[in-house]
Amino acid sequence: MVIALPNIVRIFATPVMTSISDRSGRRRHSMALFSIIALASFWVLVYSSEYWTVIGLVVFLSVFYVPIQPLQDAYAYETDHTLGLNYGRMRSWGSISFVVATLIGGWYLSFGAAADLLFLIVGSLALLALLAVLLPGMPSESRRTTRESVWSAKELRDPQFLLVVLAGGLLLGSFSALYAFASIYWLSVGISDGMVGGLWAIGTIAEIGIFVWGNFFMRHLGAWGMMVTGGVASIIRWMLFPFATETWSAVLLQLLHAGSFGMVFLGMVAYTSKLVSSERLGTAQGLTQTAFGVVMGVSGIASGWLYEVEQAYAFYLMAGTCCAGVLTLMFVTKRV
Repeated sequence: MVIALPNIVRIFATPVMTSISDRSGRRRHSMALFSIIALASFWVLVYSSEYWTVIGLVVFLSVFYVPIQPLQDAYAYETDHTLGLNYGRMRSWGSISFVVATLIGGWYLSFGAAADLLFLIVGSLALLALLAVLLPGMPSESRRTTRESVWSAKELRDPQFLLVVLAGGLLLGSFSALYAFASIYWLSVGISDGMVGGLWAIGTIAEIGIFVWGNFFMRHLGAWGMMVTGGVASIIRWMLFPFATETWSAVLLQLLHAGSFGMVFLGMVAYTSKLVSSERLGTAQGLTQTAFGVVMGVSGIASGWLYEVEQAYAFYLMAGTCCAGVLTLMFVTKRV
C-alpha cells in the first residue's frame, strides 16, 4: 500500500502542482521548494513507525515529490531550445545516477539499516534544492503579476497534444508487467540471480545509449517517428518476451529497451515541447506523467491477474497496450 501510494498520488497531484509552478513563472524555485518540503517529510519518515502516520506522510510528501521530475524535464528542454544544450545527454545522467544509487543502496544494505537509506534521499533532495536555485533563469520565468490560468490555454486542450499524451501514456504504461514480473519470470525459467541483475543493467545501458545519441535519431526520425519506432520495438519485445527463456535471447530483448523506453520517452518530451509553449511546458509534462500513471496502474492490476492464469498473457497485454499507443499516433496529423 505504501509503495503504491506515490503512483496513485501522481495521477492527481502532478498536473495540479506543475500548473501552479507554470502559472507562478518560478519553475526553478518550485523545484527547490518542493525538494525542501519532500526532504523534511522523508526525514520525519525515518522516525515514524505507526501505520497511519506513515501513510499520511507518504501521501503528503508525494504531492511535492512527484512533480519534481516533470518540472526538471520542462526546464531541461527549455535550455535545449534557449541555450542549444542537448536534452538527451542531460537525461542520460539521470539513468547513470539511477544505476549508481542502486549499487550504493545495495552495498549499504549489506551492513546498514534499511531505514537509514532515507537519509541518502534527504541529502540528495537538499543538493537538488541548492542546484535548482543556482540554475540560470529561462525566458518562461517572467515575473508578470497576473497570469492566465494554464487550464484555459488552448494548446493544452488541442486534440493533437492530447493524442500524443495518450499515446505516450499507453506506450510507457506498458512497462507495468516488466517491472512487476520480469525478474520472477527470468528466475522461473532458470536464469541465474546474477544474470537477472545483469539483464536489468543491459536495459539501462541501452537506454543511456539512446539518450546520448538522441539528437541523431531526432534529426532522422523526428519526434513522431521516434515514438512510432519505439512503439513497434515494444510490441516485438512483449510478444517475444515469454519465449526468451535462454540468457542470449533475454539479452537481445533487453537491448530493445533502447527503443521501447528510450525512443518513446525522448520522442514524447520533444513532441510536447513542440506543441506547447515554454510557459506551459511543466504542465504538459505533468499531464504525460498522469497518463503514464493511469495506464501503469490499470495495466499493472490486469497483468497481475493474467500472470496468475498464464505467465505469457501478462506480456501479451502489454503488447496490446503498445498496439493501442501506436494506433493512437496514427491519428496525430501534426507530425514533427
